[in-house]
Amino acid sequence: MELNIQNVNKIRTAEIKLNGLTVIVGENDSGKSTVGRVLFSVIKSLSNTKTSNAQKQEKQLSKHIQSLYRRLVSVGVGQFSMAGSKRKESPLPRNTYEFVSELRKVDSIDKFIEGIGKFIDDLETTPQMKSLMKKDLNLIGICMTEKDNRAANLFTEFSYLVESEFLNQFGNEDSNGVSIELYPDDRTKPYFSYSAPKSVVESYYENEEALEDVTYVETPLYLHMLDSLMYAGAYREIDKRHRPLRPMIPYHIKDFVEKMNASRAFLGSTGQLNLFLETSIDPVNIVGGKFSYDDTRKSIVFVKNDMSILPLNTASGIKSFGVLQMLLEGGFIDASRPLIWDEPENHLHPEWQVEFAKVIVQIYKSGVPVVITTHSPYFLQAIRYYSAKEKVEDFVSYYMAQPTDGNLVEMEEVTKDLNRVFKKLAAPLTEIMNVDAARKGLDL
Repeated sequence: MELNIQNVNKIRTAEIKLNGLTVIVGENDSGKSTVGRVLFSVIKSLSNTKTSNAQKQEKQLSKHIQSLYRRLVSVGVGQFSMAGSKRKESPLPRNTYEFVSELRKVDSIDKFIEGIGKFIDDLETTPQMKSLMKKDLNLIGICMTEKDNRAANLFTEFSYLVESEFLNQFGNEDSNGVSIELYPDDRTKPYFSYSAPKSVVESYYENEEALEDVTYVETPLYLHMLDSLMYAGAYREIDKRHRPLRPMIPYHIKDFVEKMNASRAFLGSTGQLNLFLETSIDPVNIVGGKFSYDDTRKSIVFVKNDMSILPLNTASGIKSFGVLQMLLEGGFIDASRPLIWDEPENHLHPEWQVEFAKVIVQIYKSGVPVVITTHSPYFLQAIRYYSAKEKVEDFVSYYMAQPTDGNLVEMEEVTKDLNRVFKKLAAPLTEIMNVDAARKGLDL
């Protein structure tokens, strides 16, 4: 896949390949996180819309069938009618479930609907009642034959996500407007296309299985705040009148918290974890223990040497590996559910940065698309080393945020010029290496 972004937040332009392990490097406030949040918003809107459309259609269909059956019963038709000897047997299936099943088996929905319409015409009831029945029948036909208006639903969903993730700071001041496109490898038609100020959304490949879900990890520290964050609501969940009473958090945090909370049902399923990965990952060897669920405390805990430690009392670095364990064991990331992690090195000392990079490469090698942002030379070099060791370096892409006019940045691919990246990352350390010169008051 490829994500193209224009004029979003700090980013003027970005063309990011997403067909493997993608690493985005840059200084603080350089737009690195914007790429991840845009990708999260796009994939979430696609997956949420796909699910909600099917559920909405099913709900509406059931509603119209039930309405039709109630009207038929009221005029003495059907097995549940109270009309006694005047009861007529209906040609319709016995209940809503059988009606839906029959609708999906018939060769022609129009002919099936037409047959029921003729039956209604022959009923001894008022014209008004016949008209109401015909209306129900017509709505049933529309639910079964009308094409999904996915573009409108997708626009609504994406708008919610953008408002939640960026509030009023989505676009920048460039007059060309915002543009976001997510393409498959063949770049024929986009999975997703958005443009503003026209505010047009288009989507193709509606049945694409590669975009089932996405997880964005901002920080593992949320692990010891799960109860509080579960009470908080994402943007659309909170009525404006109640916002002062209930904290509001971005959608990606709510999504992360819900997955961590749901993972407790799977914790300890090491078989599933090791089956998923080509190379098994044993958290005990890295952090000396693993996360589990304590029924007595009703809490996720870190188990080490037969001791159960609450997340609040667990080191930040241990939480990082714990989050990976829970995402994997819960099945929340896989080949169709990408992982986005923002600056994982923030809570890891250099040795564990290297270990974490090793695990990330192993996860990618097992098929999970991964996007990582970083400003750590340790972490960057570890990704480079282990991707070479695991024979997947041809599928790793590196990008660096480059400043342009007007405090905006462009994402430049630097996969074949990583020495330039290391030089930039090492520059601050180089400036403070000569301690003797500092003692002598020299400015080198």
